[in-house]
Amino acid sequence: MCASPLFPEDLLRDQELHAWYWTKTLESAPLDDIFLTVIQNGCSFPIEEGNCIRNPLVKSLAYNWLLCDENCRGDYWLFLPEDCYIKPKGWQEIHRHMRKGKACFALSRDPKGLVGKRGTFQGISKALLTLCDMNFLGKEIGCVVLRGVLDEKGFHCITNKWEKISKDPECWGNELYQTMNISDHPDINRSLKLPIFQDYGFDGWKATTAELESMFMDIVARGLDHQRTQAESLKSLISHYGPLISEVPYKGVLAEFIDRIKK
Repeated sequence: MCASPLFPEDLLRDQELHAWYWTKTLESAPLDDIFLTVIQNGCSFPIEEGNCIRNPLVKSLAYNWLLCDENCRGDYWLFLPEDCYIKPKGWQEIHRHMRKGKACFALSRDPKGLVGKRGTFQGISKALLTLCDMNFLGKEIGCVVLRGVLDEKGFHCITNKWEKISKDPECWGNELYQTMNISDHPDINRSLKLPIFQDYGFDGWKATTAELESMFMDIVARGLDHQRTQAESLKSLISHYGPLISEVPYKGVLAEFIDRIKK
């Protein structure tokens, strides 16, 4: 289960909602049959059961898919956003396709629930790994980065159904799994200020190849410019600490006593 910041400016509310989603996951998951792990993707909240992988920064969707594959303790891994839960039939179908030896598959046309055999992403190129580490791509663009690798492994969805099942809160689902959004569940792309192609006037990827590639490179350029600006603001750290990077000042008893007097 992957949890990302929902209310970055309200830590208490953010933690409470993550904890609520985690409780729902514990209630619906067959704990005797899986290694349940939460990826705290740029957020932090206490958990009493299960394992935890914590990213101090919000990482891209593609990066977290790699994280699942790298940390898999069984034969298969399942990536699921925290606001989704799998129904009993969903677990049955997952096991059925695992027994068939399927390399990777999704639980709907909208691949929020992604299942992969351990090692799915082993051996991918360094260039592709670099794209996966570009945290500013957002989940809409980030999920495309590894699609070619998945397609090579026979990636497919195991049901065509994916429909809106309620309006308030807005929830989507099928016979295998569904979302469980709260009424004011935020759009993560908006709350984290991540790009989507709708910002460029294109909906549903309805644009030419040249337009999509041009927009992608513009998003990359903006992201790198933002990182360059942040580095510029902190460059004094390098000039100040550079000569001292491998040296730690000695603090004996006398030096500590003098420090206390100065305070």
